[in-house]
Amino acid sequence: MVEERIRILLVEDDPDDFILVQEMLSSVVELYYELKWVGTYDEALSELVRHRYDVCLLDYSLGTHSGLELLNQTKRRNSGTAFIFLTGRGDHEMDLDAMRAGAVDYLDKGLISPLLLERSIRYGIARKQSEALLIKAQRESEERVMKRTADLAAANAALKESSDKIKFFAYAVSHDLRSPAVGLRGLARRLFDNYKDTLDETGRTYCEMMMKAANHIASLAENINVFIRTKEAPLAVERVNVKEIFRTIREEFSFYLGPGRINWIEHVSPPELKADKEGLLRVLRNLVDNALKYGGKGLSRIEVGCKEAGGFYTLWVGDNGVGLGDEDASKYFQLFVRGKSDRGAEGTGLGLAIVKEIAERHCGKAWAESVPEKGTTFYVSLSKDLPQGKGALNQNMGENSQMAACKGEAAGPHLN
Repeated sequence: MVEERIRILLVEDDPDDFILVQEMLSSVVELYYELKWVGTYDEALSELVRHRYDVCLLDYSLGTHSGLELLNQTKRRNSGTAFIFLTGRGDHEMDLDAMRAGAVDYLDKGLISPLLLERSIRYGIARKQSEALLIKAQRESEERVMKRTADLAAANAALKESSDKIKFFAYAVSHDLRSPAVGLRGLARRLFDNYKDTLDETGRTYCEMMMKAANHIASLAENINVFIRTKEAPLAVERVNVKEIFRTIREEFSFYLGPGRINWIEHVSPPELKADKEGLLRVLRNLVDNALKYGGKGLSRIEVGCKEAGGFYTLWVGDNGVGLGDEDASKYFQLFVRGKSDRGAEGTGLGLAIVKEIAERHCGKAWAESVPEKGTTFYVSLSKDLPQGKGALNQNMGENSQMAACKGEAAGPHLN
């Protein structure tokens, strides 16, 4: 097998130095080379522009020009060429200039030997090969990153399109469900009101069951819309008066609350917090409604409260009802999940999922603690570090950006 020859260009204006270099190269039997000699700057420039060489042995002084000028003129076109400077006198500053310009070595003609020249050529070629491999690997890596970025962008676009279709479908279904459900409820109510004296007990029961089913369908359709809006709408973070929102919720449920019915107890500290007011009202409304629906016949007390815990505000709604039994409380925050104790009570399985979504939009979390037959307390933590203003923290900016915007971790599952 014939070894490929190394193409060497010698740029040297002194014929005696050319002969010296040629003799040294000839004495290195391991070196298979093809030598081309030029004596002027212009000849060297023309040669390096027209041909590719593995090595360029370059005299530092070339009349009115220098080898450094030649290197700077041609190094981009000859990035694979190992430039080795030859000089009649050692100079540390020249050496540094040559290295900074991209030369692989700098040899003093007075100290050069065949072995030193051969090693410099061999090391220079190896270095340029390594650089070429590194540049190739970097280019391939950049191409892979660009391809993956393009693939990710395409996947995100497809995901968004799919998400938009799902949202449109959910809106359409909820809208189409709500209208006939309301109509069915009205017809059942008219049937019951107009013919209750004609109907027997079974017929009246069927009418009531139809009205209850129609109410459930209408409520489910509305809650689907609420859940989607909760995920999509930007937060409008503002200063919220805690006592004011507690008063609003108490008035909404006033029919069930008060002396002789269910006691309402408030714990307020601090008096104000930063949050999306409408989202906060929805959280409290869902949790109080949850307590009233599933607290059982022995329910006599609902407590609401707010306190600071580290970098979070924590709100809670507790009751002295039947509790959650031995079931895992965390599953109640999943979509359409209802527990064994919920049977017989109206509900869509979306209320606590909406609470969890709102808590996470506020860079917090939702959790529950329950003791069988003694009651349940639901907690919601909200970050104190939310930027104020409408849309300042937007879910649509993506999961990674959302995580970056939510500083720290949500408050843990226990309060001090």
